[in-house]
Amino acid sequence: MLDAVKLRCGVPSAITVYDTEFKDLISDALEDMRTAGIPETLLEDKGANTNPRVLTAVSLYVKAMRGDDRTDTDMYLNLYHKKVFKLQLEPVQEVM
Repeated sequence: MLDAVKLRCGVPSAITVYDTEFKDLISDALEDMRTAGIPETLLEDKGANTNPRVLTAVSLYVKAMRGDDRTDTDMYLNLYHKKVFKLQLEPVQEVM
């Protein structure tokens, strides 16, 4: 998930200086979504098969929270909250 979020945030995967910050923010976003009631099965990091809507939500959260420029934080947080709301409506699929 780390490389996909970095790419969505405009940071090439070869640049690793921000990896700790990205990992912390990804963990924070996933925990926030758990608290919001998003089913754990949707939040699982499945590499290339990670739920794309979750990946989008995490990327929006990271864009809102990282760096020093706070001019677009509210915009990205608003988009993140809208995405989380839609994910809350996702039906829970039982694992057999």
